[in-house]
Amino acid sequence: METLLEHVYQIRLPLPFRLDHVNSYLIQDEHGWSVIDPGLDTPTTKNVWLRTLRHFNLQPSDIKRIFITHFHPDHYGFAGTMQRWTHAEVIASPRTFALAERYFSNEQAGRDFHYYRKCGMPEQLAEEVTVLDSQLLEQISPIEGNRVNLQEHETVMLGGKPFKIIVGGGHAAGSTGFWNEKERILIGGDMLLQKITPNITYSYEDDEEDNPLQQYFDTLNALQRRNIQTVLPGHGPVFHPDPGFIETVISHHEERLDHILGIVQDDGKDALSVYNICLRLFRKVFNTDSARFALGETAAHLRFLEKQKLLHLHESGGVYYVVAP
Repeated sequence: METLLEHVYQIRLPLPFRLDHVNSYLIQDEHGWSVIDPGLDTPTTKNVWLRTLRHFNLQPSDIKRIFITHFHPDHYGFAGTMQRWTHAEVIASPRTFALAERYFSNEQAGRDFHYYRKCGMPEQLAEEVTVLDSQLLEQISPIEGNRVNLQEHETVMLGGKPFKIIVGGGHAAGSTGFWNEKERILIGGDMLLQKITPNITYSYEDDEEDNPLQQYFDTLNALQRRNIQTVLPGHGPVFHPDPGFIETVISHHEERLDHILGIVQDDGKDALSVYNICLRLFRKVFNTDSARFALGETAAHLRFLEKQKLLHLHESGGVYYVVAP
C-alpha cells in the first residue's frame, strides 16, 4: 500500500486478468474510514482487505462509507461482501446502481451470446466468451444493505478535504470522479489512466441514442478544462498529466476511427461484419480472454462513425454488417 496524500492510501488489489490489478483507496475521515472501489469479489481480494485492516489496526465497523466509481466488476464486485462485514453505506451514482442491476443478472449471459453472434463472432468462440462472462458474474456480491445515491456537483469530504462529484461516461455510463479544486486532484476511477486508455464499449442493446465514444470525448473535454495536476486512477500509478495528455488520448481514438474507415474503404462495396473489423484492428492481441473487450471497443467506434454518417450498419441474416455510405 502507498500513502498518496495525507490520510489517503492506495490499496493494490490483484485481478485474474491481463490487466492484473485494480486500485482501491482507503481514506481516513473525521468520523471513520472510507473505501473507494473495493475490488472484485475473490478470496484474494478478501485476504488483501483483511491484511489491510490489521495493518491499520481497524475493525470492520470502522469503515463507514463504500464509494463505487462505476459498475464494472473489478471496481464494484466486492462491495456487497464488504458491506456485510462493515455495515457501511454503499454510495454511487444512480446510473451505476441501475446498470449493476441490469448487467449482473442471470439473463445477462444470454444477452451477451446474442450480441456476440449479431456482431458475426463464430458460434464456438461466442460460447467460450459467454462462459467467461458467466464466471465473472460469480465474482460479484450483491448489495443488500443501505445504498446512497451520489449526485453530480455534490461535495463530499474525503481525508479532511472537500471533493466535488463529477459524472462522466464512455467507459461506463454514470462514472463518478472526485475532484478537489484547490489542489487540482482527481480520484477518477477509470476516467483517466496513465499508460492505457479505458475500454470504450457498445453492445447494440443499449439506447438508440447511446454513443459511448462521443460521451468519452465529452468527458475528456470537460476534464481538460479543469487543469488537473494529480490523478489517483483505478489502474496504474498515480500520475501528473502534462498539458497535452488528454489531447493525446483523444488522438488515439481518432487514429482508430481513421483506421476503421481505411479498412472499410479498402474493401470497397464488400460488407464486413463487426467481428471482421475487430480482427483487423486487434489481430495482435485478440484471443478468447480479450475478445469481449476488443469487440465492444470496435462496436463503440463504429457507432461513432455511424452517428457521423461516415459508415452505415445494416442487419442481414442476424448479423450486423458495415459498409461505406
